[in-house]
Amino acid sequence: MFKVCIISCGMIANSAHIPAYRRFPEDFEITAVCDINENAARETAKRYEISRYYVSAEEMLEKEKPDVVSVCVPNCLHKEYVLMALKYGANVLCEKPIAFTYNDAKEMFDCAEREGKVLMACQSMRFTPDRLAAKQFIDEGGMDEIYYGELSRVRRRGIPTWGTFHMKKMSCGGAFVDIGVHMLDALIWLMGNPKIKSVSGIAMQNHKDEIGCLKGSGALTGEVHNIRPFNPNEMDVEDFSCGMLTFENNAKVSFKVAWATNMPEASDIRLVSRKAGIDLPSGRVYFGESGEKLLEIKKCPYDTPFFGHMYIADNLRYVLKGEAEPVIKPDETMNTTAVLELFYKSAELQGKTIYL
Repeated sequence: MFKVCIISCGMIANSAHIPAYRRFPEDFEITAVCDINENAARETAKRYEISRYYVSAEEMLEKEKPDVVSVCVPNCLHKEYVLMALKYGANVLCEKPIAFTYNDAKEMFDCAEREGKVLMACQSMRFTPDRLAAKQFIDEGGMDEIYYGELSRVRRRGIPTWGTFHMKKMSCGGAFVDIGVHMLDALIWLMGNPKIKSVSGIAMQNHKDEIGCLKGSGALTGEVHNIRPFNPNEMDVEDFSCGMLTFENNAKVSFKVAWATNMPEASDIRLVSRKAGIDLPSGRVYFGESGEKLLEIKKCPYDTPFFGHMYIADNLRYVLKGEAEPVIKPDETMNTTAVLELFYKSAELQGKTIYL
């Protein structure tokens, strides 16, 4: 049995991490949670009948001595709490993005290696049924080297109105670092993790006063506890971004990511090779002059909006038993982190191409 502690009791902890661990009670026991907001910690512990809660993460780590820690704090705090948990002897699941710069990500994974612990980013959206089917198709030789791709992650009105997603000092960025990172991870994983070479992109803010519903802004269960009041005047990050990625193998990927824009909702990936092209989420494969077929897309085994966290927790328990390899690998996460860093540097320079 692996003892689990949760750092920060916001939406993602309550709706995703805690339910994921509780899905496998034979292997995980959540012994404590913590949050600097004592009400949030107390209410989360009560909601899930967790024995203890803390306001200090370090005190919790020292007293509980967990085997596993979920780090669910705002982006700018990921590094601090991941390193703390690793040094207290815990394996760590960290919410995405694990870091905002390549060097920070490398420092975190180097620390995990020195401590002999697992560190895995919760890049949970590579586990949609269509993407899993596409990965199997690609790995079985359905496509040769991918030379072009597109990704679109678009919300009509989905600026997060809880927490600090809209504040650069806490989240480091806006739509691109929040929802774009999921698409980046999935696309790079499908492509076989080619190393990023350069990024050019722009970031805009157009709709900060136009607020949608909780579910449409990422709280997929439609429920958020202890909501921090949203003030659009605090928003200093992008709600729209677009640009181009170039990889070391010269593959190109165009992208657009939006929390809010007057376009159709989208969560699409398209990949092209000489042998075939693929469109997701439809699962349609194109080849030759007029050839088409549909992938066999299996039903998701988990009946929850945050099913990706279930896959990750399931994998983690076998990794900790020495029976599996991490499904999300450090070099994949560092590659995705490098894209984030290059994108925001490019956006600061009005779209100038930035090389790794």
